[in-house]
Amino acid sequence: MKLLLFILISFQLSFAASAEKVEQYLLVSSSDEELLALESQFSAMQNGFSTDANGEKKTYDMQLLSIRFNEYIQQHLSDNEMDKILENYKNVVYLQFVSTAMHVPEANETEAYIDSLKNDDEAKARLEILEEVNTRLNNKDSMSIMFDALMKPLLQSASGGMSNEMMKKRREAYMKNISIQARKETLYNLKDFSIEELEELLKVVKTPAMSHELKAIYGATAYALKEFFLSMASRYDVSKHQPPSTTDTNDTK
Repeated sequence: MKLLLFILISFQLSFAASAEKVEQYLLVSSSDEELLALESQFSAMQNGFSTDANGEKKTYDMQLLSIRFNEYIQQHLSDNEMDKILENYKNVVYLQFVSTAMHVPEANETEAYIDSLKNDDEAKARLEILEEVNTRLNNKDSMSIMFDALMKPLLQSASGGMSNEMMKKRREAYMKNISIQARKETLYNLKDFSIEELEELLKVVKTPAMSHELKAIYGATAYALKEFFLSMASRYDVSKHQPPSTTDTNDTK
């Protein structure tokens, strides 16, 4: 039994990325900045939900977000996968995209730009590349992780609960909204890239390493936030934030 346990632990350690490579990844990617932004955003949110149903003061240590994020990345990416991910960050065009992706444009800006592409015959080739880049970067399998691993458990544990049918509708609405928003931002943030640069970026986002990175990032973000959101679930009653049903309305009449 001890030998089997040793083999299992050794296998897990050989698969996991080293702490040094995780730190290197956090430095070259925008993950550190995004985590700091999340910590600030959700720290402010926590202030509005500082007491539970019994009036007891509850706070969540926001530094755990970074700790849990790093832990997930290290456990779900091998050294070999991390090497290939880091190789992508040596590409100047990809680094340029990572920098621009930190900007969140206004809705009217994105819509005006996308409309201009649709109305320009010469932009057809450009739009085709943009759409393919978007499909690779904002694939639904990766984005669905956030709902399934984070939002669904939160809604299930919250006081008042949620039916399976309503959960299904929430998931569909979430995927539709996040896909539309992500596409608009991606297309807009690439507006200053030349056709040649877009073609180079497309090569990067097509790599298996990109797929590994996206799944790990969404999974790590959900894992980092899960405990925080569950700590707030007891202070949020879903039933108080749902519109009245048709039946309820008819009964009232």
